[in-house]
Amino acid sequence: MKRTLQGLLVLTLAVVLAMPAMAAEEKKKKKKKGRKAPAAVKVPKGIVLTADQKTKVAAINKEFAPKLVELNKKAGTIITAEQRKARNAAAKKAKADGVKGKEARAAINAAAKITPEQKKKLSELNKARQAVIKAARAKFVEILTAEQKAKLPKPKGKKKKKKKKDA
Repeated sequence: MKRTLQGLLVLTLAVVLAMPAMAAEEKKKKKKKGRKAPAAVKVPKGIVLTADQKTKVAAINKEFAPKLVELNKKAGTIITAEQRKARNAAAKKAKADGVKGKEARAAINAAAKITPEQKKKLSELNKARQAVIKAARAKFVEILTAEQKAKLPKPKGKKKKKKKKDA
């Protein structure tokens, strides 16, 4: 009887000591995965997809995500580490000061000291990124029903000024 209790006690102690080590390994595995691949299409709130539509959206993201990852990597190589740090610091300062819009962008770009050549490359990458996202969104809209399309948020565009009519 004593031997059985001692054996159980030793096994229990071994399990209790091994649990934190196993948990640490799982955390390391999760950290190695890193960031998720960027989603080319995000389903807006209020739109409920069927199982078939969900698989199609996953396929669309799987198709376009590698292109977005590649564009993001290229964008990361254009700006140096010092410029990135300066840009982040300027963005935090602008946010803290309550500066928004064009003024904030101007302050951030001035602090980062981005060259005209870098601006041109970033602009080209942004156009390519927008083209990829537009193509993915077009495919996404194709799989939606009429009711779901009606629930889609209207695209944000530049507002046109209405002309006043003389009475």
